[in-house]
Amino acid sequence: GENQPNVAQATLYDIRDSKPYTVRKLADGNCWMTSNLALALSAGTPSIGSYNDGTTFTWTPTNCGADGECAMNGNTGSGYYTWYAATAGVGKSSDTTTDINGSICPSGWKIPQNYSINQTKSYGSLTNSYNFSVDGEGSSTNYTSYIENFPLNFARAGMLLHGGTSYFVGSTAGYWSSTSNNESGYLNAFLLGYAASYMQPQSGNFRYTGFSLRCVAI
Repeated sequence: GENQPNVAQATLYDIRDSKPYTVRKLADGNCWMTSNLALALSAGTPSIGSYNDGTTFTWTPTNCGADGECAMNGNTGSGYYTWYAATAGVGKSSDTTTDINGSICPSGWKIPQNYSINQTKSYGSLTNSYNFSVDGEGSSTNYTSYIENFPLNFARAGMLLHGGTSYFVGSTAGYWSSTSNNESGYLNAFLLGYAASYMQPQSGNFRYTGFSLRCVAI
């Protein structure tokens, strides 16, 4: 879509690797990254994470442990992250349904929470503000052309399974929230999921699956 003059826009440079990200103030009143995070994670190399209050901490990405907690998912720098990596190792397999305050977003930014936790800074509140959903659930018709164009610019990047194989690129999308979920005993976390035929702002998937990540300003 065309760059509409009534949408405030700026460029965020991540001081960790100097990569630029377009950020916009969207209809929900929050500033969002409108391109996917592409921070490369290397096992054994200390990285900088941040908490929801903006303070930073050092953590070291690792490979999968015996408990299934993976900090990486095969292809570093691809923009795919396990939920454990997205939360900078703060999220654990022992978490039930709770919100995690660690992230690999730039300092001053965070992973959006699930709508059930935060109705102000979540994918559900964002889609509500564009009339894509009601109470963070479901979708209206023809939403795809809006969510993938200016000013949101989401993308169907698919997913990365453990071992480094990507699936459904160009077909589906998954964007992690910071909220874990163990509904029905599965180690899941909430995410925004969509394809051509559906959109679920409070969808979920296994925490060890690699999905995309957007950040919202704290």
